[in-house]
Amino acid sequence: MIDWRDTLLGLHVAPGSLALCLGAVAIVAERRPLFRSITGCLFHWAVLATAATAVGLVAFDPLELWWLAGLAGLTYGLALVGYLAPRRRRRGWVRVYAHGQGGSLIALVTAVLVVSHDGTAAAAAWIVPTLIGVPLIERRVTRISEQTTTSPRRSR
Repeated sequence: MIDWRDTLLGLHVAPGSLALCLGAVAIVAERRPLFRSITGCLFHWAVLATAATAVGLVAFDPLELWWLAGLAGLTYGLALVGYLAPRRRRRGWVRVYAHGQGGSLIALVTAVLVVSHDGTAAAAAWIVPTLIGVPLIERRVTRISEQTTTSPRRSR
């Protein structure tokens, strides 16, 4: 007999792992800005798949996992904002892009840490990723802003 919860969990972990890897690569080794690469597109779709399966997992235990639906919505919302920002190129788009993509990565890391720890460690898991991630995002905003002002605009 098929265990649907375990199957859905596997379908949740696979794109979540991919999204974590893509996000880490983008922040650490970005040569071309993520908004001009296939990485950004893959990251967006991996986060969407992760969020959708997270909501499905909530259905199996809503009293215990209710918070996961909100975190999934926030995570995907940030990824979507970050995905769309460079396409619209409105004033301040670099900051919106970096905080959208980076914020969704922070939310993914937070979710992994929260489900992996109990007690005080779980409480820290809600705070520490943001404390580490926001300065990295701000550094990225600066780097992308410098790239977009010093190099000619490439076609999308």
